[in-house]
Amino acid sequence: MANLHITELFDIAGPMQIPQMPPVVEQTPLAIAGASAASVAFSARTRFICLTPKADCHVAVGDTPVATAKSKPLTAGQDYYFGVSPGHKVAVIAAS
Repeated sequence: MANLHITELFDIAGPMQIPQMPPVVEQTPLAIAGASAASVAFSARTRFICLTPKADCHVAVGDTPVATAKSKPLTAGQDYYFGVSPGHKVAVIAAS
C-alpha cells in the first residue's frame, strides 16, 4: 500500500523560499487507500507542510478534514508545499 509522507515546517528560509530544516515534525506516513484517512493534528509550531505522495491521491486540510475525489489532486512522486494552521490535519484518499 502506498503512503503519504507529511513533513511539518515552521518557516520558509531565505529569498529562494525553501523549507527551513530540520523540520518541526516528521509524521508517521499516512496510508493512501480507498477511504479518507486523517493525520494527527499539526504541531503548534507548524506553519507549512510538505506532502510527498507515493501514489496519485486527493487531499484536504482543516480541523476535521475528509478527502474526496473532489479534493485537491496530487500526483505520485512530487513534493507539494502548503501553508497551514497549527492544530489542523491533512486527510488523504486514493485517486480512482
